[in-house]
Amino acid sequence: MKHITEMKDAITFFENERVLSNNNMLSDGNGLFPKKYIPSYFVKKIDEIVRKEGDEGLRRISSYIDRNNLVDFEIPKNEIIKSIESLNKDEEKAIKNSIERVTDYQKKLLNNTWMNEDQTIGEKVVPMESSLAYVPSGTAPLISTAIMTIVPAKVAGVKNIYVTTPADKNSTVSEKILAASYLSGADRIFKIGGAQAISAFTYGTELIPKVDIICGPGNLWVTAAKKHVYGDVGIDGLYGPTETLVIIDENSDPDYAASDLIAQAEHDVSAMPILISNSETAINNVMKSIKKQVVNLERSSIINQSLKNRGVTIFLSTLDEIATITNYIAPEHLCIATKNPEKIYNKITNAGAIFMGEWSAEVMADYIAGPSHVMPTSGTAKFSSSLSVRNFLKYIPVLNFKESTFSKLSLDAELIANMENLSGHANAAKIRIEKSNG
Repeated sequence: MKHITEMKDAITFFENERVLSNNNMLSDGNGLFPKKYIPSYFVKKIDEIVRKEGDEGLRRISSYIDRNNLVDFEIPKNEIIKSIESLNKDEEKAIKNSIERVTDYQKKLLNNTWMNEDQTIGEKVVPMESSLAYVPSGTAPLISTAIMTIVPAKVAGVKNIYVTTPADKNSTVSEKILAASYLSGADRIFKIGGAQAISAFTYGTELIPKVDIICGPGNLWVTAAKKHVYGDVGIDGLYGPTETLVIIDENSDPDYAASDLIAQAEHDVSAMPILISNSETAINNVMKSIKKQVVNLERSSIINQSLKNRGVTIFLSTLDEIATITNYIAPEHLCIATKNPEKIYNKITNAGAIFMGEWSAEVMADYIAGPSHVMPTSGTAKFSSSLSVRNFLKYIPVLNFKESTFSKLSLDAELIANMENLSGHANAAKIRIEKSNG
């Protein structure tokens, strides 16, 4: 992990890391296209095929990119229900416990329709009609992502909750993802992935329903596809590689801090583990613990690459400096594992989620604590929040004026309209008063 000891160097490091450098990533879709394209143009070409060729285009794309032979995209209900059998009793209990806790947390975030005391203005809160939860699979079938993207939509009252997860080369999907999706409240489940899935659910095909919002994390190509279709469909956010920032002091347990950094590093070679402290000794102790713990882990190769390529340790002498750089980074996960975490917590304004103390391990939010683990990355916590029921609700302003209220306010409206040189607007206010007064 790179070691930094100056604020200015830390800022420069993150400026460079946060620059979108996707243009050096190229793909021809495993031979789908005659040449390799950057992500933004690649997903544009995928989108064109899906919109022009529909389901046949989806099958053709999947045959190249995923090397499978899809006939039907939707997974039959009986197969979904049967997937519950893939869980042992303890696994099923754990998933249901997670669903219950996420449900309880999301219910606390619900806002209701309201009107003010004289019933003249208010807000109508209504759920979207349909949503898609994109659930990544592959070497790590993300069962938890099914829970974290479906349950908030269910609590919000979305009528049609769809799930899609990539099929493997045998055109099959993880039974445990199916089981978790079904238990979480999915209405229909599909087995297509990648940019083609995003396009299909944005515009709809003969076999794929069009949705109002697409949520969930994905790889570089999925994220580029979400960005491409935004405006034709709602999205929850654009998610980059996961990141965890752990703040420690001389009182922190180095093994706990090391385990939290490792947990995020094993996601992806592009994951960003960050350690900040006012103690060089504490930093060194964590680094020693990381070396010991990584040896026995299955994904040690990925972990080591992540730590080497994007990991960073930062030494800053004061809490104010630590808070300043933390707010600048705006990390997805912020773990404050110091003796008195409140001292830093009170200074924090930018973070996807905050984990207070050594027992609030980030892994708990990944699976069972309650908040959705779909959180803003790459500094977007400066202006966005974690996925929740709010993403699936629409807030519609309501006016219910009577003549008395209109009369009190119309002159001001007319004056502002005239200042804007919009005489038609002014007339719409004036004409009612004139007719009312006879």
